[in-house]
Amino acid sequence: MDGKDQLERKLSHLKVPMSQYNINEVTQFYKQSSPLDLYYQIAVKNIDLSELKGFSVLGDRLDPPKPVKAPEPEHVEDSHSKHQKKDAELIIFGESSDKIAYKLANCCRPIPGDDVFGFVTASEGLKIHRTNCPNAAQLLANYGHRVVKTKWVKNREISFLTGLRIIGMDDVGVIHKITNIISGELKVNIAALTIESREGLFEGRIKVFVHDKEELEELLQRLKTLDGIQAVTRWEE
Repeated sequence: MDGKDQLERKLSHLKVPMSQYNINEVTQFYKQSSPLDLYYQIAVKNIDLSELKGFSVLGDRLDPPKPVKAPEPEHVEDSHSKHQKKDAELIIFGESSDKIAYKLANCCRPIPGDDVFGFVTASEGLKIHRTNCPNAAQLLANYGHRVVKTKWVKNREISFLTGLRIIGMDDVGVIHKITNIISGELKVNIAALTIESREGLFEGRIKVFVHDKEELEELLQRLKTLDGIQAVTRWEE
């Protein structure tokens, strides 16, 4: 059951409707920046809806309990807290200190720097898709309430698996030149490499571990400068 359904069931027990007013009251009570964030936090069990029993019911409206202490000043911010602040339906992830659990979608294999969105699944929590993923249009159109706007935060400690497709002249030593740039010069780890030759041309498919899109773009540009290389593109299975 997703977070929205859980909240609707809880409000039904309290005998109040799932109105925009009540949703906003609950969103503010749990200090979320939007209902989407609220539904996600409920879905991953970061929010305990049993706290709603502290609300009063006035007709068909929820009345939240009065705060016990004053909120901390908003202007206080340090290097540890600045990434905790949210910007309207924005979840920042990718830092080792981040508590948000997520998985990368196999259909598009996003890496840091890609334009992405989060999709709250029923069984696997938050999954990250590229906005140009083949499944993106269907997810956005049919399950918009489960979509969370998302962006990357750089983390050089984590590597992501992605692929390259290289086409060029089948020449002696070309594979050595390619692997020398990838592993030797740019220090990028190769996970797998396959080469097919046909009528004087070769097609190579290489899986590599990169830290972000910037590193991948540098790798693509360096490979394109090799003599005899006709095309280098990003490749996913």
